[in-house]
Amino acid sequence: MTVHPSALVDPQAVVAEGAEIGPFCVLGPGVRIGPGCRLGPRVTIYGPVVLGRDNLLHPQVTLGKPDGGAIQIGDGNVFREFSNVDAARGITTRIGSRNLLGTWVAVLSGSFVGNGVRVGAYSVIGENNIVEDDAWIEGLCVIEANRRIGRGSRIRSMAPVAVDVPPYMCVDGHPLEVQSVNPRRRTPVLDNAFEIAFRSGLSPAEAARRLGKLPEASPEVEALAEFLKAARPVEAPLD
Repeated sequence: MTVHPSALVDPQAVVAEGAEIGPFCVLGPGVRIGPGCRLGPRVTIYGPVVLGRDNLLHPQVTLGKPDGGAIQIGDGNVFREFSNVDAARGITTRIGSRNLLGTWVAVLSGSFVGNGVRVGAYSVIGENNIVEDDAWIEGLCVIEANRRIGRGSRIRSMAPVAVDVPPYMCVDGHPLEVQSVNPRRRTPVLDNAFEIAFRSGLSPAEAARRLGKLPEASPEVEALAEFLKAARPVEAPLD
């Protein structure tokens, strides 16, 4: 364990062997830092916050707030400069493993971020969102509260997200719409599923039934069908 002399570590904080705490960091009570974590200069963490192994926090990252809720973070994440994770009192915010949060990214209270997620600079994940594994949120996106971002999906930069995003699809535009299969996840089977789900004019329930009858089933198509079955109607904009 290496703690810079200028860092302030509360006696009730726990820092594992092999962790590095940089200059002018502040660790409050209830903070637990796992082995192999590296905190750059001026990182501030308010408890209760638990970091797993091998997380890298660049300068000026903030986790939690005074008298806030719990934050649970897995292993091998990278938090770039000025990113922050919030949790309101009595609420838990969770972040899995192997995620990359860009500069000035904000994850707000009660959200869940899975594994292998990429979030571009200046994007905001609103309250109580679910971001599933391997999603890619490009820069300058704002995801409104209570949304679901499907596994393996991609949101193009500067898109305002006020609807759920289907798994393995690429969305863009204002208003947001599904434009294609995520280019990184394309297969002939998913391309066919995209045409059925988003270009055939079928309702989500009808498209889900059609996908369920495809002879060339795959886990990705099954996930898309399940998403369509649970699809919520688009809310009308406020006047």
